[in-house]
Formats: sequence, C-alpha cells, structure tokens
Amino acid sequence: MKNKGTIIAIIVIVVILVIIGAFIILNSKQENKTVGDAETSVSQESKDIYQFQAEDKTVQLGVDFASLNMPKENDYAEMESCAFEGLDKEYTYDHYVISTYPEGEIDKVKSVYFLDEEAQTTEGVKIGDTYDKMVEVYGEDYQNLDNQYTYEKEKTQIIFLVEDNVISQIEYNYVTE
Repeated sequence: MKNKGTIIAIIVIVVILVIIGAFIILNSKQENKTVGDAETSVSQESKDIYQFQAEDKTVQLGVDFASLNMPKENDYAEMESCAFEGLDKEYTYDHYVISTYPEGEIDKVKSVYFLDEEAQTTEGVKIGDTYDKMVEVYGEDYQNLDNQYTYEKEKTQIIFLVEDNVISQIEYNYVTE
C-alpha cells in the first residue's frame, strides 16, 4: 500500500508540474503575441507619418521635445512665437536643426531642417541627391510649387527643394493647423 500511495503522489506532482508548465508556455505565447502586435502597431504608425532618424534617436514630429532625450545641442535660439503663445525654440546639431513650438508648458517638435549632405532621411535621401532618387524613394504623389516638392502623411510632411535636378534643401514639417 505504501508504494501505491507514493506512486499516486508522484503522479499528482507530475500532473501539477505539467499544468504549471502548460500555463507558463501559454502565458509566454500570449505575451509574445502582445509584444508582436505592439510592434506591428508601432511600425504601422511609423508608416503613416514621416519621422527623422538622428543617430540612435527617432525624432517624431508633433511630440514633446523633452521626451526625445536628445544630446546637448551645438547652438540654441528662442524667439517669440508668431503662431502660438510662448517661445519657438531651435536646437542646432552638427547636421540638422530641430524647431519646436509651445503647446501650454510643452515644447513640441515642429520641424527638422537639414544643414548639409551628412544628414539623410530615414529612407536614405540626402542633400545632393537627384530629383530622380527622390521620386524613386518617395514616388510621384507630391505637391509641386515651383521647385519645392512636398510629400504628406497624416499631419507630417517632408519637403525637398530641387535646383537643377539636385536636392538643395530637405525639411520635415509638422502641420499644426
């Protein structure tokens, strides 16, 4: 009888361990699915807007500048805002300038302006590239005013100034309306 009780105890312990293991595996799969769905959501969101990749930072237009945790800028300027109540601010880095606008107590990213050919768009276009490369990467769904080509996604724009078939300026812009 003692052996029968031991065998039953071992079977009960094994069943409990199998149930716990199955629970852990199922819970792990559910967490991975949630993370995967979140990644899909983020990547889908990033496809719906233009954003700038600066070194290891993603500069998303319209967000709180402080949340970006950008490195120390080379130069800083501020001026009374014409369109908003408060100060517009400009943070100049080696190859680009980030401009912000005030929204209450928060400074939100308004634009990113390229200073030279060292900065490039997330999709790999830079000052000095050709009109043809711009169209190859971004397509022909742009608004054209003289030699300025504006692509729009949601409330974001990427604007190229093209002179003699060469990109001379690039700017990301957030439409605040």
